Amino acid sequence: MTELLTLAHDGTRLAFRHRPGAGPTVVFLPGYMSDMGSTKAAALDEWAAACGLAYLRLDYSGCGASGGDFAEGTISRWTGDARAMIDAVTDESVVLVGSSMGAWIALRLALAMRDRVAAVVTIAGAPDFTDWGLDLTDADHAALARDGYVERPSAYGEPYRYHAGLIADGAANRVLGGAIDIGCPVRLLHGQADPDVPWRLSLDVAQAVRSSSVQVVLVKDGDHRLSRPKDLRLLATVLDSLEA
Repeated sequence: MTELLTLAHDGTRLAFRHRPGAGPTVVFLPGYMSDMGSTKAAALDEWAAACGLAYLRLDYSGCGASGGDFAEGTISRWTGDARAMIDAVTDESVVLVGSSMGAWIALRLALAMRDRVAAVVTIAGAPDFTDWGLDLTDADHAALARDGYVERPSAYGEPYRYHAGLIADGAANRVLGGAIDIGCPVRLLHGQADPDVPWRLSLDVAQAVRSSSVQVVLVKDGDHRLSRPKDLRLLATVLDSLEA
């Protein structure tokens, strides 16, 4: 495993692991309440090492090994965190691989650094999830005003907590509802048995991006994580095809 590195940014210490190699650098962007120790992040590390490619995996502020308060995390802040760590390891091109919420961040990064993004790959992408994913009730709005957050049950462990700042900031970072003006190749993987993010959302993203090189790969029995060995092999195949 590569050495754990840190970077001072926006008042906290961000943690990441970087494997030097040939470019473009492959960057893994975790999902909500996930981190760079996930199965997919580790599998991509092995794939990049075997291919001799540069690879960056990271933790947003308030997540994993990074400092900071998770309650202060927003799409804007976490996008800025990822950009700072990317810039710390390379000023060349990157391939952004975003899982779930990480796909939203990947799209925001691609819009912000168009000239440096060689490709975007999403896995069960969940852009704009603060709009369509929470279905806030009157009781939720009362909880946000009283507690500053709402909770939702999770099949992956402790309940997911969504803070008021994240929800408000999400509205300012929407990518759907209009054109997503990126021209690089885009590959969108999604399981049709995903209970958390509708797979048709990846079709919406495919329709919205302006790139002429867009492919949606649907896995009929795939769940939200797409972390089974066969799913990881599929991800590697998609990345290999981009490299070719």
